[in-house]
Parts: sequence; structure tokens; C-alpha cells
Amino acid sequence: MPHAMPAGVAVVAALMTFAAPVSAQSVEEFYKGKTVSILMGTGPGASYDLYGRTIAEHLSRHIPGNPTIIVEHMPGAGGVIAANHIYNTAPQDGTKILLSHAIPISEKLEPTGVRFQSAKFQWLGAYDAIVQALTIWHTAPAQTIEQLKTAPVVLGAFSITHLSYQWASLLKDAIGANYKIVTGYRGGNDCNLAMERGEIHGWTASWESIHGTRPQWLAEKKVKMLVQFTLERQPYLKEVPTLVELASPDKKDVAEFVISGTPFARGLAVGPGVPADRAAALRKAFDALMQDKVFLAEAEKRKLSIDPIDATKAHAMVNTIVSASPELVARVKKAAGQTN
Repeated sequence: MPHAMPAGVAVVAALMTFAAPVSAQSVEEFYKGKTVSILMGTGPGASYDLYGRTIAEHLSRHIPGNPTIIVEHMPGAGGVIAANHIYNTAPQDGTKILLSHAIPISEKLEPTGVRFQSAKFQWLGAYDAIVQALTIWHTAPAQTIEQLKTAPVVLGAFSITHLSYQWASLLKDAIGANYKIVTGYRGGNDCNLAMERGEIHGWTASWESIHGTRPQWLAEKKVKMLVQFTLERQPYLKEVPTLVELASPDKKDVAEFVISGTPFARGLAVGPGVPADRAAALRKAFDALMQDKVFLAEAEKRKLSIDPIDATKAHAMVNTIVSASPELVARVKKAAGQTN
């Protein structure tokens, strides 16, 4: 009688299935003298850029052949454009690494323009789960959640496919607010500048985008964080309620579904055609980097949170998201402003 494959073996088998055949050239021979790019779907100057540059400075010593590593930007569509590039048109040789946004969520909620399957990326892992909070400028007409329900507030966002828009929409739905969400900002730095000059009143910023690049705003009370988009309150935001707390019982699973995609806003992946031995070497390099004391010290110095998950867990989490029921996805789409 046939026996079921253990879950862990099944996941490993899936990883091997999506990988391309092993190349004839050794991994070390291939990477020696090469330049590897870490590509992100946002512009320079905010948390993605800060993480990307910190990783780029330290990853090379863990990759056989010690290639040069640079950072590139391809902003647009909440990271979908960069993901499309890595999946389809970038060289499938291990020289292009995606620093991901929450693309499995984008694939499910706004598939128009998506030209990838999240489960077929070769995930290296995730170095953290993004913590975002509704961040309001100190002169905004709303300084509390109650005021946010009725005040003429304008929030900024990258695009409707990005968490910066989806969180704002989910909160709007949860509390019955009527604020305006303006899209088109190319990255967190642009949103921060727009908030500072009064073009918008706030946005759903990542903690690192404020704490890591504008710490003086917190010290000088230039910004206030009203809601955090996490399952539980973070220790450094212990007075700030979560969206899950604010949501009615029939909408808590909607918030939890979107939160399940947050590790992929801090993930690394290569395209589906990258040879298996190079993908394996990059996964091993990622795991080693997450234990690298020099890297961790530098991340701490730059106020960057590191709480990694490995490739096996990342693939399992992607599979859970992309297999969500149509009924749940429809409710999430409606609450997150992804329907016409």
C-alpha cells in the first residue's frame, strides 16, 4: 500500500522540482569575477534600500567565488514590475536576486499585470517580517483613530498592489473612515518627503523607514503611529493597537490573511530557471548571513530588525497564501480596495 510523503520531504521535493538542472560549471567557478545584483521594486532612500545595501555589503563572503554584489532599483506597481523582471526577462543564471515585496498577496488580490507565479520563484528565505504602521504627521487634522474616521485626511501609497495601499484600505473598511488614499509614490522616501512638506498627512510606513532613516521624527514627536499591521503588538509599539484588534470578528481573518504575506516584503528569491546548484548555494549563503555576527551587528547599528525564516518555511508559506479559498480572497479584495 502506498505511504504518504512526510510534509518536510514534500516541501524539499517541491523546491527541487522548481529548480533548473545543475550546471556543468562549479558554483565557485561561475561566481568568481561575476557581479550579482540585488533588485528591489522601490527607489533609494528608505527601508528597502537600507536593508538591500546592508545585505549587499556582507552576502558575498558567503557565496562561493565571492562575487561583487550591487543594489539596483526598479520601482513600480508595488514591487510587481521588479518581480516580473526577475521571473521572466532577467538572466536565469543566479546573478539577479529579487528583494521582494509582498508579491504572493499581489498575485492573489490584483493579478492584472502579474506575470509570475510566486510558488515557482526559488525563495532563499526572508530576513524579517515587515512591520508597518499608519504614520501621521504632527500637523495632520487627525491625531487619533476616532478623529481619523471623519477628518479630511489624505494618505499616500505606492500603488494599489502594494501593502501601503492595502493596509490603508483595510483600516478604512474596519473603522468606517472616509479618508483619501493617493497612489503613485515610488518608495518610502518619497512618501516621507511628501508627508514632511504637507502633500499628504501620512502613510502606512514600515517601522524601519521611520526608525531607521528618520529617527529624529520620533524623538521630536513629528510623527505619531496610530495603528500597526501585525498579529500582535510589537514591543516598541506597545501602546499602538493592531488592525486585528480593531477589526470586527467577521473581518479578523481578512486582516490575518494579508499579514501572512508580510515576510515576503522582506524576502529574497531568484528566478525559476536558475540552476539548482546555484540556487542551493545562494540559500546556504543566505542562511549563513543570518548567523553572521558582523552582519547582525551592522544591522543593529542601522536599526534594522532581523528575524529570519528559511527557504523551506518560505515556500510553505507561499503555498498557503496562493491556495486560499476564493471566498476569502473575494472578501479580502473588497476590504483592501482591490475591486472596481
